Amino acid sequence: NKIAEQQKTSILFPLHPRTRKKIQEFNFLSFFNFQFVEPLSYLETLAALQHCSLVLTDSGGLQKEASFCGKCCVILRPETEWVELVNNGSAIIADADEKNILDATAKLIGRKAKDTHQFGDGHASEIIVKTIIKTISQ
Repeated sequence: NKIAEQQKTSILFPLHPRTRKKIQEFNFLSFFNFQFVEPLSYLETLAALQHCSLVLTDSGGLQKEASFCGKCCVILRPETEWVELVNNGSAIIADADEKNILDATAKLIGRKAKDTHQFGDGHASEIIVKTIIKTISQ
């Protein structure tokens, strides 16, 4: 929230029902600049990614989707399966350490992810269909 205050930014926080219950239990719903919302659909997630400045997540899938949308990511786990994102500077592993999270956020906020096509160019299905048709035609 320190970064949000400095950047005059709001933080969208989709909550799983169990997480919402814990946040209510500890009275965290009053955090400045946090917008707590219900879990997002895939399309709503993509829309949110298109309009954000940075992604903070523990989700491996969201790390990769953020990259596809050209967004950098702070990884809230001790490791990631997408080491390419860390190696090219598009993501930083911060784990659950407050200082690491704040430092990574300050470094990455507003930056564009690098090499957003490292996992492909989005045309895999076309290649697959052409290969199937060619195989069937033989």
